Amino acid sequence: MRFGFVAAAAAGMMLALGSTAVAEPTTSGSAEEVVPVSAVSAMVAQAECVVVSVSGDGGAFACWNPTGEHLFNCDGASDGHHPELFYYRSTSPGTRRHLSDSPGYGYCVDHNLADIPESGWIRVKACNYEKDTQLSCDSAYRYAYANG
Repeated sequence: MRFGFVAAAAAGMMLALGSTAVAEPTTSGSAEEVVPVSAVSAMVAQAECVVVSVSGDGGAFACWNPTGEHLFNCDGASDGHHPELFYYRSTSPGTRRHLSDSPGYGYCVDHNLADIPESGWIRVKACNYEKDTQLSCDSAYRYAYANG
């Protein structure tokens, strides 16, 4: 499945986000499926996916679908950089997890976090990277809940 993206939608969603800062240990996650951002935009429009976090420059964003607990790592700018997500989950709240994907502009990678209980949560921070160099991140970790 592929998703196409409209950067303005993510930037607008950024204004509606709450914030909670947390500490930063690290672990890696594994990618499942690359999807076009247009599909993410369609999901957002249908309230199936909530933009949880956007990097300060708008080049990276995280979209959360609580049905099945899917976290999308999305590239929102044609800047040649790639999105990375850092997140914590209620099932192991002291462990920072890291998703580093290179879906390309206008695409997202779908990560299935299906073992989060309905009463659970994730806290996510989206960042934009050039190779191993962090260029821009959201100002804080943002909450999303598994029960939608």
